[in-house]
Order: sequence, then structure tokens, then C-alpha cells
Amino acid sequence: MNIDVRNRLLVLVLGACLFIPFLGRVHLFDWDEINFAEAGREMMVSGNYLQVQIDYKPFWEKPPLFF
Repeated sequence: MNIDVRNRLLVLVLGACLFIPFLGRVHLFDWDEINFAEAGREMMVSGNYLQVQIDYKPFWEKPPLFF
């Protein structure tokens, strides 16, 4: 195995070991993060990916492709 490939795999495995166990442990910090997460969740539930919604009402502050 090439040293470059081995180093890349080492960094990938080390990064995954340090990143994956802590996913979901930090809460969303501010109003924007909470709204963007909720808008993305509502897009997935409704299947409507072109209209951003908060509480299933139109939300016009950000463009739909931002999410």
C-alpha cells in the first residue's frame, strides 16, 4: 500500500472515530439554526422541496436551495 493512501486512510479513520461518537450531543444554538433545521425536516416530511415552510406555513427569509 502506498504511503500516501495509508496516510489518507489513517486521517479518515481517526477523524471518523473522533467525530461520529459525538454527533447529536450538542444542541442547536440560536434561532436561525433551529428554524433551518425545522424547515429541512418539514421539507422531508411534506415532500415539498421548493417551498420553505415553518410550522407548515410559507417562510420567505431564505431561498429554498439554501436548505
